[in-house]
Amino acid sequence: MNKMAFGQFYNSNSLIHKIDSRIKIIFTILFMISIFLVPTNNFILMGSLFVFTFFIVLLTKVPLNKYLKSLKQIVFLLVFAFSFQMFFRNEGTVIFSYNLNFTWINITISIILLILYILFNKYLPLKLLILVLLAILIIYILGIPMNANVINNNPVVIRIYKEGIISGSFIILRVLTLIIFTTILTLTTKPTDLNNGIESLLSPLELLHIKTSIFAMMISIALRFIPTLFLEADKILKAQASRGVDFNEGSLREKIKQIISLLVPMFIVSFKRADELAVAMEARGYVPGEKRTKINLMKLKFSDILWLILFIIVLVGLIILRVLI
Repeated sequence: MNKMAFGQFYNSNSLIHKIDSRIKIIFTILFMISIFLVPTNNFILMGSLFVFTFFIVLLTKVPLNKYLKSLKQIVFLLVFAFSFQMFFRNEGTVIFSYNLNFTWINITISIILLILYILFNKYLPLKLLILVLLAILIIYILGIPMNANVINNNPVVIRIYKEGIISGSFIILRVLTLIIFTTILTLTTKPTDLNNGIESLLSPLELLHIKTSIFAMMISIALRFIPTLFLEADKILKAQASRGVDFNEGSLREKIKQIISLLVPMFIVSFKRADELAVAMEARGYVPGEKRTKINLMKLKFSDILWLILFIIVLVGLIILRVLI
């Protein structure tokens, strides 16, 4: 569970922890709106929001590695988004250009290398796959042999644009700000307080005969059991590894079977957890849709109102800047 930050609560006596959960939920929603109102490639505004988010992070008194663990889960997404913008946004100033010549010999050598690796990957380490991919890349970059006929006389031109790099960097900054701020909500709010806050904010829907308490309970349980299921998956992986299962080796068919062997016990554990939770809730007298009493009533403090006003000012300011720019 230590590898999973989202959905966990970190106990601390910080200023952010003391804020009413309803205000923090409103904070998060308004801030998400604020992030997407920032004009594209406006690093000044987005950088200001990132600095503001980092300031809130410091106020939470939560170790920074907790937030870094939440970012670790989206590293691939960030790299993919940046690479997509860098290589496929074809507008603006070109800062790098290269002709990638496809020749019959290049393609033949690449296919042979891939077939050999697929046939013998069970006996070869993962590092060799990286070397094979690098070899294929070098083959295309160098155009070996240079005097071979280019297929259809139409070489592929790789161009990297300045605007693509700027746009990719802006997307990374926007996603980082969004993920860190949403992580603040779960790290500084107890699951019960989060459930009560969602239920209170959705209470006007009761006039339409919509059972908001059930909806709020579903969200709270989902957030609570995300890290729990990750912990169960880690236990299953270690148990299978102790029995000789290696997810990094074997053919594609064997890897698919290994994944299935992981999914089946995960489903069983999930249903078992759900059944145990249902029994525990019934034993404590929980009846879906019925009105329940609470020991601690939620009351807004003057400081909560000030925080709400602050975020409304930020949102209105960004809307005005969005209209003027």
